[in-house]
Amino acid sequence: MNIIFCILIFIMGTVFGSFFTLAVYRIPLGLNITHERSFCPNCNHKLSFKDLIPIFSYISLKGRCRYCGEKVRIRYLVLEVFSGIVFLIAYLSFNINFPFFTVENIIDFIAFVCFYVTVVLISGIDKENVKIEKRVLLFGIITQALYMLYLYTFDMSNIYRYEMYLVIMLILFTIDTISLKIKGKSTYLIQILMFIDYILMYIPFDIYYMLIILSIFYVIVYTLYKSFKLNMKNNPNILFDNEKLNVGVRILYRCSFNYNRISK
Repeated sequence: MNIIFCILIFIMGTVFGSFFTLAVYRIPLGLNITHERSFCPNCNHKLSFKDLIPIFSYISLKGRCRYCGEKVRIRYLVLEVFSGIVFLIAYLSFNINFPFFTVENIIDFIAFVCFYVTVVLISGIDKENVKIEKRVLLFGIITQALYMLYLYTFDMSNIYRYEMYLVIMLILFTIDTISLKIKGKSTYLIQILMFIDYILMYIPFDIYYMLIILSIFYVIVYTLYKSFKLNMKNNPNILFDNEKLNVGVRILYRCSFNYNRISK
């Protein structure tokens, strides 16, 4: 029985992952994220239900729009799979074993989902637009405050750490508001500090250190990947110019290169 719920939780996570890509695109543009049907940003054709099935739609359409053939970035698939895995890990971590579960477990899980949604949306929008979307951050702060109220009222937990970071958040919000009135725009550094403060509300400081290290590692890997991809675009034969490369890698790349030419 629990295996079925694990599958359902994974599917729910992939649905959220699909929603993230939509929200990251629409929120900065001021578009509706709940009542307007999804559409292809290239041809503006409205997508049907079969085009929106997480993971399956991307694989079945080979990463392209059904209507105009425009290539869909692989990050859509990656985020759907990753979100499914995150939801599944959270489900198992909070010991929510249907039908034997407690209200406390469910509330903890919901609080985590709200935190995850906030972090992913803010990170995605920041990556595309270099700004911290304060409307999304406000959603995260409100849900975090409600969770703090629950912990204090029903769980009798010590919320001193939450209160401290909430006060810091109010101070940063005040500084950012003053900056907005004086300069006519928000200060990006203050926005980043607000985002970090929000994360620390939920995650202990020692774990946050680990996340910083993982983030730096990701940035390094991503930068190397982009640099390699740019070099490959400028010089497709760069792999074969280096005699020290493994022969198997060269053969694999050649097969992939030929396949791409044929498929085009």
